Amino acid sequence: MSERGVVAGLADSAFLAGLGARDKSPWRIALTLVGGLVVGAIAALAGFILAWTIYMVLTGYWREGLAGLQHVAVALKAADGKDLKSALLVMVTAVTTNGPFALAFVGLASILAGHRFWDYVSAAPAVRWRLLLAGLVLSVIVVAPVMAVDRLFSPQAITAPFLAVSPKAAGRAIYILAAIALLIPAAAAEEIIFRGWLLRQLAAFSRSPAILIVTTGVLFSVVHLLPEHATFSSFLSDLARNIVANPGALLDRTLMGGGFAYMTLRLGGIEFSTGAHAANNILIVLFIEPLTLKTVASAGDLSMASLLEDVALVLGYILITEAVARIAPLRRWTGVQAAEISSPTLGAASIG
Repeated sequence: MSERGVVAGLADSAFLAGLGARDKSPWRIALTLVGGLVVGAIAALAGFILAWTIYMVLTGYWREGLAGLQHVAVALKAADGKDLKSALLVMVTAVTTNGPFALAFVGLASILAGHRFWDYVSAAPAVRWRLLLAGLVLSVIVVAPVMAVDRLFSPQAITAPFLAVSPKAAGRAIYILAAIALLIPAAAAEEIIFRGWLLRQLAAFSRSPAILIVTTGVLFSVVHLLPEHATFSSFLSDLARNIVANPGALLDRTLMGGGFAYMTLRLGGIEFSTGAHAANNILIVLFIEPLTLKTVASAGDLSMASLLEDVALVLGYILITEAVARIAPLRRWTGVQAAEISSPTLGAASIG
């Protein structure tokens, strides 16, 4: 089967099974979007309060009452992730808000559509943890050289965040462990929204792999460029301004999101893409720039070098996905069954 056959086979991905008339209902989709945002916001607020409570207890600010609460609010607003305490506060806040939001949103969506929550996670009967680990490790192998080349030719000399966050080895070790432990569930939260719910929702109207991959990639990128402090009347204009000011960032995340969609459709679930997503975020937080709560961290300019890096990244994502799909020992180790891989006739012609 040709490579064109592989792409066409994505339309019959096991991950898209079970879609029906209810998935096309306009009122249900509207109710999912509105209701999902509401219950998601409530869940995120609960998670946010939990993060604040834990932080106040660990730091002792709870003894100060309202004054301590105000101190934490100021600390969070000023947090830039450049010191250990600030970095941990930002990472814990991100996980305890994004995670509950994603679970609540997709949970409501599954109820309204009459699907199991699990349908938005995987075509496999249980989490394929080794597939997630493979996505993490293989993506590090792909992404690390691309980032290294980018840093090599960058006119800006930077100190890796994991070195700058603390002068002590123990502090740096805590930062590294926290980044790994917290950014994996943070990536899973985004994956279940974009490659879980959104990908399946779009597939109810079109099974075209190109439409699914490009649309989810673009929306994934646009959401990361949403304005922080826009008013209702200026929201669209501020969003357009962010997009125009960050063409490189828009293209980077669009291609990255498209790569994650390819992984999900090809391997029948979000485990591999979650690992790949987490690997990207972990490498950035450790070596490029610390995590912040700002929507747009920096401007992204387009250049020939950045375009080549994007192409290399996409090709790398396709390569590691096909490695899992085609190399029998690797496929067996990750627990991926033939029925879970799109284009099963191609998967049968595997190596090993």
